[in-house]
Amino acid sequence: MKRMLTWIGAAALAWVLDTPAHELHAAGTPSLPGLDAPARVITDRWGIPHLQAANLSDLYYLWGWVTARDRLWQLIEQRAQGYGQMHRWFGNDELQGDGGAQLFQLHERSTAIWAREKLNPELRVPIERYTAGINAYLADCRAGRVAWPPELVALHERPADWKPEDTEMLLLGLGVTLDLELPELAESRTLREHGAAWLAHRRRFEQRLEYATIPDAATANDDAPRAQTGAAELPPATAQLAERAAAAFPSHAEDGADRASNEMVVGAGRAARGRPLLANDPHLSLTSPGPFHLVHLSVPGVLEAAGATVPGLPAIVSGRNARCAWGVTALSADVIDVYADTLSADGKHVKGPQGWTPVIAKPFDLTFSVLGIPLPALGQMRRYTPHGPVLVWDPKHHLALAARWSAFEDERISMRRLVGVERSRTASEVAERYRTLVTPTINLAAADVDGDALYQTVGLVPRRDFTPGPGVLPDDGRHEWAGYIPADSMPAWHPPADGFAVNGNNLPFRPASGTEWPRYDWVHDRAARMSERLAGDRSVTLADLASVQNDVYSRASARQVPALLAALDDRKRTMSARAHAALDSLRAWDFVARRDRVGPTIARAWWNAYVRRDKLEGVPGLALARLTGEARDTLRTAGAIETPADAAADALATALDTLAAKLGPDVARWTWGRAHAAHFQNALATHGRGARFEPALTPADGDGSTVSVGGSSAPWSLAFSHGPTFRHVVDLADSLTSWIVIAPWNAATPDGHSPDLRERWAGHGYVPLRMDWTRIERDAAATLLFPAGARH
Repeated sequence: MKRMLTWIGAAALAWVLDTPAHELHAAGTPSLPGLDAPARVITDRWGIPHLQAANLSDLYYLWGWVTARDRLWQLIEQRAQGYGQMHRWFGNDELQGDGGAQLFQLHERSTAIWAREKLNPELRVPIERYTAGINAYLADCRAGRVAWPPELVALHERPADWKPEDTEMLLLGLGVTLDLELPELAESRTLREHGAAWLAHRRRFEQRLEYATIPDAATANDDAPRAQTGAAELPPATAQLAERAAAAFPSHAEDGADRASNEMVVGAGRAARGRPLLANDPHLSLTSPGPFHLVHLSVPGVLEAAGATVPGLPAIVSGRNARCAWGVTALSADVIDVYADTLSADGKHVKGPQGWTPVIAKPFDLTFSVLGIPLPALGQMRRYTPHGPVLVWDPKHHLALAARWSAFEDERISMRRLVGVERSRTASEVAERYRTLVTPTINLAAADVDGDALYQTVGLVPRRDFTPGPGVLPDDGRHEWAGYIPADSMPAWHPPADGFAVNGNNLPFRPASGTEWPRYDWVHDRAARMSERLAGDRSVTLADLASVQNDVYSRASARQVPALLAALDDRKRTMSARAHAALDSLRAWDFVARRDRVGPTIARAWWNAYVRRDKLEGVPGLALARLTGEARDTLRTAGAIETPADAAADALATALDTLAAKLGPDVARWTWGRAHAAHFQNALATHGRGARFEPALTPADGDGSTVSVGGSSAPWSLAFSHGPTFRHVVDLADSLTSWIVIAPWNAATPDGHSPDLRERWAGHGYVPLRMDWTRIERDAAATLLFPAGARH
């Protein structure tokens, strides 16, 4: 980072955020059939479209058209991913992902869900009008009135019309993105290598790094899954099968950087201007274009709202209107259990509580490419037991690993209340609408102008009246779910007026009964840091909130670096000149992960080399305890006991050798900006179809533990591809303007109406998100006026 955010007062904030941009030229004024009344779209100089229509029906139609204008390639790509058809473009490399989409039946399920949902006009009309708007733009492409996106041109793809069930599929797809996690598969290997006692022993070190969003004093909800206190005994064949499956479902990063989203809500009594403040920055894979699309929606007298949408899903999932604001992070609740189901000798039946039941088998719709010739996947079947889709099929040992997931409760899934969330008038109404979600599971923060602020967890979370322990579950009938936690019993909290709530995907709460939500054992540094910063400020301004959102102090390095340095105290005389230079840089570092610092490069590379060397990925608490001598029983290499100095010295040598090979021999030039760059990925570039579809790497601040987060695999990789997709800060004392930034840009490509915002994003700047039409017209880069026209 070129300068820390130290703004004082609104004037300084405006100076940083509202830097003038170059003039952009307006587009033409095409006709858009299907509108009942005139409408307009003004795209401002930061690429944000402002849509105004005379009624909600026209607004949804216009919204669909603008979404397709800005994100048509993304819509088509997401549909291909959800329906398991990416291999038709990119070949055999995509077969595994496509097979997973087909195994989870996203196509069949979304079709069935829409068949039920369309019976409700409250939902049918908005989705059908939004769909019609997307298809109106597709018609323009087919007629040659507008150009096809360059990705579709490169693929020679002319897509079919969008369907309402495609929108339903996107909601299921969000569940896959945010909730699909199967740690029990990797746990089976740990059980085999170390035993259940070792797992329980190391757990105490990881618990030190947890932070609960809802304070213990405010907890009143005991309706939670029970803690994992034991492990079911499983045959060796089951453990081996789970290990085989684990490769397809890799573990998350130890610092939580690949599940990192942040939200903060500050009560009116703690806010400098007397009304609540809210900030949100969801983190997902960094892509080009990004996973969210910023819009402002207006129907005079009915709706005035702005924020982030998922292209293809007509709802502002994180944003604000004049009366309230809301933001989201992934709840990361454990909503999937993997069962080791017993198969009959012929593999056609599975043992269940009611006796033997048939295994359902269906073919995959996949084609393999052999020497460029597509061949059908003959004999490849997807299978289902009563627990769910089969992840691994092993008829030789009469076993099938099947996943039970709350997201398969299709009869409960509905978008009826989510669509229209931007019309909410209170924080409680936002929460009520979000509580209808089944998948994905979400942490919601919301606030309103009347002073209410809240934190609410949502999604369908199982109740388990058993103690599963690590690893897959047996099909013994004693490990079945006892239903689900009712939506109105999910953890929730209204912080006091002079208080605040923060969430960074961390543990929601510790119930008074002492039970826990399982598997929240990654590092909760971001939530702890946000809380630390806000606790020290009794009069929070919008600039203060932005500063916290962009904080780059590395709590992980503050713990780890002193321990690494202390471990090397008796090795100083034997170290090389390069090692001395590196360690001098570390000792002078203040743990602020800025692009111009050398310290974060050495710290992250050294720690990563250490945990990889000793196979301690995923257990940072234990890894630290190993260095400090608290866990001496783990200091073993090939059966021999070694000292912390042995481990630290060897890891440092690996880190320095690898960094020198990548960044050159001069330690002084190993700045974090060279070792930590954002990679905004595009599927065509990833598959060798053209680097032009991706922007250049963008040096960025922060690391996996900072609030402004970007994980690091240094020294092996000098880029990261998971981070903040947008940042938004809201002061509800201002009913017309908040501040936001999106990366890499808001439309599909940087062009005349969507400038490249990566440098502003990397430099912790913002652009205005306006709902003031006078200011919007002043900032216009392109204006489209649409007359009323006959509907198709």
